[in-house]
Amino acid sequence: MLITFSGLDGAGKSTLIDFLQRALERERRPVVVLHLNDQVGVYAALRWLRDRARGRRGADLAPGAPDPRSQKLQRPAAGGWRGRWNRLRTGLLWNKPLRRALFPVDLLVFVCYRAYLEKVRGRVLIMDRYFYDTLVDVANGRDHLWSRVLARLTPRPTVPVFLDISPEESFRRKREFSIEYLRSRADAYQHVFARVPGAVRIVNDDLARTQATLLGAVRERGGLA
Repeated sequence: MLITFSGLDGAGKSTLIDFLQRALERERRPVVVLHLNDQVGVYAALRWLRDRARGRRGADLAPGAPDPRSQKLQRPAAGGWRGRWNRLRTGLLWNKPLRRALFPVDLLVFVCYRAYLEKVRGRVLIMDRYFYDTLVDVANGRDHLWSRVLARLTPRPTVPVFLDISPEESFRRKREFSIEYLRSRADAYQHVFARVPGAVRIVNDDLARTQATLLGAVRERGGLA
């Protein structure tokens, strides 16, 4: 069973994933949680290789740099060679044509992970962010032929969860990105999930109710009732 969580920053993905993992493990259903950016795909592999070369075990690979288009609320970037390197790294890691090109490769890596974890090890796989979030990143909510193709290539989760909160609430909870940027992303999420069959859309404004809705959807879709 594949359960995915998508939504704006501050939507409550981590909290609900932790709740669901504990709930399933209490029912003796082993769970694996993967973060899409941190643990799946080309960027993840490159960072793993970097950490191995440095002789240390660091965090799994994520882009690790803010999207320059996000207008993230932060202090000015450092100057000198370190600042230039960070800007170059940010530009490469968040380059949209490059991420679109890597999308099918990351999908293939994920399919292999999923087959091993679900079929071989018998785990319930929970994804913190999914390829739908990547489509939000690279398509900006616009309807391109290539975005429709990538969406059709994306394996359909058993339970695709979209945590729907307002840009204002996201800003209140995290205060990392500008309201304008969050509004643009919220529109893009609405566009992407309008095309996701069977998406479980949850307005996460009441934790107890959200947890009950989530657990009910997982049990129904996963045949766990």
